Amino acid sequence: MNRRTHFKYREIKGKQLMILVDRMIHRLMTDQFLDGFSDSQLIAVIDEVYNILRPTGCLIKVNAPVVIFGDIHGQFGDLMRYLNILGTPPQQNFLFLGDYVDRCKKGLEVMMLLFCFKIRYPDKINLLRGNHECTKMNRTYGFYQECKRLRTTSIWKAFQNAFNELPLCANISDKLIGMHGGISPLIQGWHSLENLKKPRNQSDCEYGLALDLMWADPDNDPCSKGFVPNKVRNASWMFGQDTIKECTRVLGVDMIVRAHEVVKTGHLLDCDEHICTVFSAPNYCGTDGNCGSVMCITKDLKISFVTLKPKLDIQKLDSNKLAELEKQNRSYAAKSPNPGSNSLPTEIIPAGVMDK
Repeated sequence: MNRRTHFKYREIKGKQLMILVDRMIHRLMTDQFLDGFSDSQLIAVIDEVYNILRPTGCLIKVNAPVVIFGDIHGQFGDLMRYLNILGTPPQQNFLFLGDYVDRCKKGLEVMMLLFCFKIRYPDKINLLRGNHECTKMNRTYGFYQECKRLRTTSIWKAFQNAFNELPLCANISDKLIGMHGGISPLIQGWHSLENLKKPRNQSDCEYGLALDLMWADPDNDPCSKGFVPNKVRNASWMFGQDTIKECTRVLGVDMIVRAHEVVKTGHLLDCDEHICTVFSAPNYCGTDGNCGSVMCITKDLKISFVTLKPKLDIQKLDSNKLAELEKQNRSYAAKSPNPGSNSLPTEIIPAGVMDK
């Protein structure tokens, strides 16, 4: 994708850009919409975030205290609920694990608020890439149509350039590692992540370590071992508890923090608290009846959660409706449009491969 198609918007810079960013933050925080801002102003913000992200690698360092968000998926109203409870930058340090867009209808507002925060407080907002920040996914699952309906496809194209520069994982105070999806048999130490090149085109998102960081899932079977092909996603792996413990040992961390899966209670600690799934979109897509959570880590690395209950009253639903919600919940794991079709693994890899 040729980013130079947006060169004409670059005149909004410096003090003028900061004034625009402050106005946009105020409008989004108070009115929760972007009316009154031109496409060229939005693209100027997106391009500036591209410039900020471009020099960063796939692995970033984040220091506690920090608040960690899982999937948001365009649920802007719920993002605002969290910020009203937790505060906004620069009072808080944030790490977002990706999947900001698709599924729900306000991905544009979510992205513009987070991008404005990234420009205004670059050291306080840390944004990772989820699988829905890959072109094939957000072209298919709603964000493209949202941009086309509300603005123009030029906005969507500008976002793809910025998404391609998002890092894939975070070292949190040398004691936790965060990513959107999960771990990989290709992780042999921190150097594996430090040396990873950003997947700047769609084909690079479809294989190897980058794919695993955005797509892998833990296996819910406590007896599972090794890395097994992830047939639910049609991409990457499902990994057993032995691989989780091995990965934390290899990296010298206490916990893996990831998102990527709906969790009924908003968060799930598993494998003797060596892994935590955080999902931040309550009542996902308006039907799931799940809670949403964010993880709060103090300076001395104590962990707690802020959980939002779904507005849907699942207590009043009959068993048939609850069963239907569960079915929808499983379907949202959603096979991708063949993201790993070129390299879907066909074998089981034991945990010890990380040492080799």
